[in-house]
Amino acid sequence: MTTNRTLRRSLAGALAVAMLSAMAACGSDPTSSASDSAAEEGPIKVGVALGLTGAAAATGSWARMGVELAAEQINADGGIDGRDVELVMADTELDPTKAVTAMNRLVGQENVDLVIGPLTSDESLATLPIMTQAGIANINGSGSAITPEVAPLGFALLPNAAAQGERMVEVAVEDYDAKRVAIVHYNGTQGKVASASMVDALKERDMEAVTVQEFTAQSTDLTPQLLEIQASDPDVILTFNQTGADTGRIITGLRQLNSDVPVIGSYGSTFATQTKGVAGPDAYGNLKAVTWAGFSACDEESIRPAVTDFVTAAEEKFGDEPAFETVALDYMAIWRDALYLLAAAVEETGTTEGEAVTEWLETEAADNEESLGLVHEGFAMSDTNHFLMDTGSLALVDPGTELAKGVFTRIDCED
Repeated sequence: MTTNRTLRRSLAGALAVAMLSAMAACGSDPTSSASDSAAEEGPIKVGVALGLTGAAAATGSWARMGVELAAEQINADGGIDGRDVELVMADTELDPTKAVTAMNRLVGQENVDLVIGPLTSDESLATLPIMTQAGIANINGSGSAITPEVAPLGFALLPNAAAQGERMVEVAVEDYDAKRVAIVHYNGTQGKVASASMVDALKERDMEAVTVQEFTAQSTDLTPQLLEIQASDPDVILTFNQTGADTGRIITGLRQLNSDVPVIGSYGSTFATQTKGVAGPDAYGNLKAVTWAGFSACDEESIRPAVTDFVTAAEEKFGDEPAFETVALDYMAIWRDALYLLAAAVEETGTTEGEAVTEWLETEAADNEESLGLVHEGFAMSDTNHFLMDTGSLALVDPGTELAKGVFTRIDCED
């Protein structure tokens, strides 16, 4: 058999015609052998569309390592119903237009069965129609705007930007007693969605942001935005960044202005190696961040075994790669979990067909996460929520204090 989607469907059509002819001739029941005839063999091809070069090549490498580790582990455990996972990589260069070209190749030429990626909201929104039209289930790197209507066969693996924004406002008001809140965010779709969510969350509390500033991702000069923030005299600054380098530049700029205002960041602010590379080893003295709860703990004893095992496996496989020196392990792990989730759906349904895979992920995955070999916890996808996580999956952490590699200290621990 071949995994070529077009050929497979053509063969299925020819088989149906032949069976109908046989039924007309001898009255036999065509359904008795249909499932056997349609059985699939050979590897399951998974398209992996990531920004492997360009502005976010490091982040793309982290995602690539997560998917590669998952494929190796799944294949070592017997594959999916005895079929190996075959990864087909495509470089989007972090550009929505190039992402469309890459996705068309994966779907139209490589005939992949499943897709993981792209890396960002803008790329994902540009490519989702291709996967929907082809009937391919996918888990992408979007952090915003993913709904069952926009992505009927797709799920977003990043923490919902809107949920992060709500949680950040909650922390600022309830934990820091902030009355004056400033917002600064990068200019991608995810950053804009998060900013709008923060503004709305403040309005629900009869508050308004004292200023909202936007910057271009990877910008090296944030002086104009930070001067506006300083002039607004905030009690707390909420920052939603694409990378840890963005966080480092904000911290550096605030130091140059002699600002000691507390800063609360999004999950991207926990890309600690990047941040410290820009702002120094003491970068997190005044910053806390919202991130995946699965990579947070109150002490070393409470670190989850799944996380410890993952870190060990990741170090053994990728420890010699330059990209691993700066890796955000929680981010790498969610891409690893993406392939595990798709694999479980195919295993349980017996098919790679998009609607069946999607229905299983909506109705079964979150309730059975402990048995699926996942690293993260707190999955919450459903037929109304196509984000893998929700607000309950997030924790406030101190990225400056690692309890173990990649595991941060929670702020809400009892003394």
